[in-house]
Amino acid sequence: MKRTLALLRVALRSNFGLTLVRHRLLVEKRDRWMVPLILLGVAGFVPLVLAYIEFLKFMFDALQPAGQETTVLTLAILAGQLLVLIFGLYYVLSVFYFSRDLEFLVSLPVRPSEVMLSKFAVILVNEYLTTALIVIPAFVVFGLLAKRGPDYWVLAALVFLLLPVIPIALAGLLIVGMMRVVNVSRKKDFFILAGSLVLLAAALLAQFSLARTRDMGEVMSLFTARDGLVQVVGAKFPPCIWASRLLGEGLTVRGLGFLALFGGGSVVLLLLLMGIAERLFYRGLVGLGERAAGRRRLSKADLGARISAGRRPVRAVFGREWRLMNRTPLFLLNGIMSVVLVPVILLLALKAGDASGPLLALRSFGTMDAATEILIAAVFFTVCGTLNGTASSTYSREGRQFWLSKVIPVSPAQQTLGKFLHSYLVAALGTVAGAAVSVVLFRLGAGRLVPAILLSLIGGVFFSALSMTVDLARPLLKWMNPQKAIKQNLNVLIALALEIGLLFVLGYLIKAVRSAGLDGSGLIVAVFALLALLSAASLAFLFRFAEKRYPLIAA
Repeated sequence: MKRTLALLRVALRSNFGLTLVRHRLLVEKRDRWMVPLILLGVAGFVPLVLAYIEFLKFMFDALQPAGQETTVLTLAILAGQLLVLIFGLYYVLSVFYFSRDLEFLVSLPVRPSEVMLSKFAVILVNEYLTTALIVIPAFVVFGLLAKRGPDYWVLAALVFLLLPVIPIALAGLLIVGMMRVVNVSRKKDFFILAGSLVLLAAALLAQFSLARTRDMGEVMSLFTARDGLVQVVGAKFPPCIWASRLLGEGLTVRGLGFLALFGGGSVVLLLLLMGIAERLFYRGLVGLGERAAGRRRLSKADLGARISAGRRPVRAVFGREWRLMNRTPLFLLNGIMSVVLVPVILLLALKAGDASGPLLALRSFGTMDAATEILIAAVFFTVCGTLNGTASSTYSREGRQFWLSKVIPVSPAQQTLGKFLHSYLVAALGTVAGAAVSVVLFRLGAGRLVPAILLSLIGGVFFSALSMTVDLARPLLKWMNPQKAIKQNLNVLIALALEIGLLFVLGYLIKAVRSAGLDGSGLIVAVFALLALLSAASLAFLFRFAEKRYPLIAA
């Protein structure tokens, strides 16, 4: 037990690096300028959280007269667990099989299950941060509005601690089994990527396969049956029913039964994962290091010769970024897949025909005025394209190989342009995916689709340049696994918060301008001009900043 606890402690310290952060801030007095930037980034989430809280209060008030207020908890818990399951697939893959510390851990006198348990703990703690913004507001709103006692808050804390265990364990079982199979092939990268996509598609289809269109009689019956909505919402993932009913029943006989189901299910799946790890974990690791080491890495002379042999510098840097993304399955899954995943989830959810929940409001799209629909569509396309970690991890993804960018005979501004084009291509892909979904779902005509696409594309320039500036200010080059360069990169969180905050600010500006009398095509032209000005300014600043910042980055 002492050996396991020591391994867990080391894994958590290595993952978060709190000792290093404290040393830099308090002893070396470095990076203090990041503190206000982090606070500003966190403040960017405040409008989104406040809007989410108001939505939860609205749902509670609407469902309470029918005795269905527990559905608020079920929806939040289901959203949190599915978020962990779907996005946790490649997170688990990264931490379990691509961490750089594995070559040291496997040589220690520890069992495979102990190594996996330490990795599991790292993922679990990080997923608490992921689910907190979704689950904690729902727990607080329900507890206050329902006037629950102290036992509710104790059970809410317990549910929060157990909430990610089941989805992470399920993802771990799938990944361990997949890696044991694909690792026998010579084309491991391809099969890892293909297997991850298959698992991701299966998780999405499983989520929406049980949903179907219901007539009005069925919908009304859901409000009259005990926990009718809870059953329908949670039928896709029963653990969320156990958790929500545990909170709803409290410390009663029924509540303790649901505690046994939820807690017992979590323990059983975790033990099953540890048992599978004893037999298959190290077998899935065999050959991964040799595969990575077998690739030929370009030396300084080789890379300089290739660039000076006639290839245009910007095109060469763009090609390098493209290969880096494609040759690392975890970068590809985190970056490009995320821009496609949002519109695909929306498409599946609305096509499923579920008449309950916030998606019902989207069905009114198509009955609004032209300017409103164009602006809403443009925001959706922008979210699909830019609110991901591709641009905000541009420099961090290079890791310890960033020294190559410092020595190649290409100016930092030209390198940054090549990197920007790569990030912008990913953003444009998200815009295309969002536009395709809008055409399928809402039959958006060309008169509204084209202006929305143009607004999204010009806005993508601004948001991509902004995200790259954040990462360039303090790139995360020392990471243990590729996943940390994106999912555990503070720069990604700061950029995301800034982008969300700026979208809210832009929304308030548009509302004020419309109130002043500017509307219709004039409003669209004004928004386009503002985004074009912001894009030009942000790009110019990024290029100048790159020239000053590159020599100061310690690779």
